[in-house]
Amino acid sequence: MTITLHALWMLCALAGVVFAAVSARDRRQLVAFTLGAAAAMLLVGPARLPDASWVGVAAAAAAAWQLTRWRFAVLSAAAGGAVSGLSAAVVELQGVPSTAAIIAVIVSLVASAWLARKRPQYAPDVLRDEALVVIVLLGLGVAVLPGILDGWQAAANLTVASSEPESSVAIPAWTLTLVGSATALGAAYSLWGRR
Repeated sequence: MTITLHALWMLCALAGVVFAAVSARDRRQLVAFTLGAAAAMLLVGPARLPDASWVGVAAAAAAAWQLTRWRFAVLSAAAGGAVSGLSAAVVELQGVPSTAAIIAVIVSLVASAWLARKRPQYAPDVLRDEALVVIVLLGLGVAVLPGILDGWQAAANLTVASSEPESSVAIPAWTLTLVGSATALGAAYSLWGRR
């Protein structure tokens, strides 16, 4: 199992639980979610797993669509169901028998939808919105991960090791920019959430 498949599994599993809870309150969205998940479980297997980049983009787009509460949220629920249905194939890649993988995914989806429908405190609106934001970010991360890993491997192949150790290693500017941006965005989100 590669890191890309692990990230894809995390995305599909999280998307399944979140989209099941989000779709449970509206009957049309729940039907669309169920049809999307069933189609993915039937049509996709370990040998026919779609590219992780496309799955990441689809999950991020479906979550963003659901967050904006545009019309046709049924399409978002169907896409979320399709992404969550892929988790059966990813679990099967880890050596779990096909039937057991499908049953485990179905049980988790049904449990999430049932709890969201019967117990409003299980998934309040704020928690669902924050989980959808996490799916957007994780989906975008999964979408770019294969390219980053390919670039990292290419850079490692091109690096020539020096025979003498360097006394100091400079931190690249992009690393400092990324850490500073993430910290600033986290602080802004924290302040915005407290207002």
